[in-house]
Amino acid sequence: MRKLPPLNALRAFEAAARHQNLSKAAKELNVSRTAVSQQVKQLELYLDAQLFIRNGSLLQLTDQAAHYLPLLTSNFDRLEKGTLHLFERNKKQQLIMRIAHSFCQQWLLPRLADFKRQHPNISIKILTTNNIYPQKNENIDLEILNGYVDVMDPDAIKLTQESWLVVASPHLKRLQSLQTLEDLALADKISTLGYHETWQDWFLLQNYADKVTEPHLLFENSQLSIEATINGLGILFVRSLLVADELKEGRLVALSEVTLSSKSHHYLICYQNHAPKEALDNFTQWLLQCFR
Repeated sequence: MRKLPPLNALRAFEAAARHQNLSKAAKELNVSRTAVSQQVKQLELYLDAQLFIRNGSLLQLTDQAAHYLPLLTSNFDRLEKGTLHLFERNKKQQLIMRIAHSFCQQWLLPRLADFKRQHPNISIKILTTNNIYPQKNENIDLEILNGYVDVMDPDAIKLTQESWLVVASPHLKRLQSLQTLEDLALADKISTLGYHETWQDWFLLQNYADKVTEPHLLFENSQLSIEATINGLGILFVRSLLVADELKEGRLVALSEVTLSSKSHHYLICYQNHAPKEALDNFTQWLLQCFR
C-alpha cells in the first residue's frame, strides 16, 4: 500500500507554492482561498513539517518546501501530459476567446490558419468586443483586449508596443501632392472613433500650429477606416499593428516617418475556466512567438 499524502492537499500546496500566493492558487484550482489554506495545513500536519513562512499575503517557502515543489510540479506535469496523450488525444479541445474587434480582423484572422495547422484538434470560438475592461466571464478562457495598463488585470501579458502613423492608398488621386505638413493638414482625413489619440496630437508632435481640417469620414471601428483608406477615400491616422500587413503588401503606404506612441496596447489575459490547460498553453505560446 502506497503511503502518499492526500492528493488535494498536494495540489493545493503545489499551486500555492508556485504562485507564492493563496489567492492566485485558489483562482487556478477554482476553490476558495480558505479551502487552499486548509489543504496546505492538512499537508503540513501529514508531513509534520512547516511548508510556508507567512508574511501577510506573501508566502515564503521553507527549505524543505523549496525542494519538495519541483518534485511535485514535474510529476503533476507528467501525469497531465500522460493522461492527455493516452485518453484525450483524439478529443476535440475548444478555446473560447473574447478579442478586440480590430485586432481579430486585422491581425489574428490572417494568421490563425498557422495555429490551426499546428493544432488541428483545438477548435476556437471567438467573440469580439470593443470593451477595454477585462470581463472575467466564467465562460471565457482568454481575452485579447486593447486597453490601458491602469485598468488591466495584474496577470495580463502585454503583447504589443504600438505607435500611430499616417497612411494612404498608393492609388489616392492626390497622393503626389501630399508633400508637406500643410498638405496633410488640409487633406481629406479619415478617423476611427473611440481612441484617445487624434490627428491634432500627430501634428502637435511636429510643432505644427496652423489649421488642421477635421476628418471628413469617421468610423466606429478600424477595419472600416482601413477599407475606406484602401479605396482612396482619404488619408488615415491609424495604429501600426492594424495596418502592418497592408503596408507590407503595398495596399497602403506611409506618408511620413513620424509616428506617435500609442497610449493603449494589446494585452492577453488567460482564465482557463474549462479549456484543457494544454490547449490554452499551446495558443498562448503560439501567440507570444508571433510577437517575438
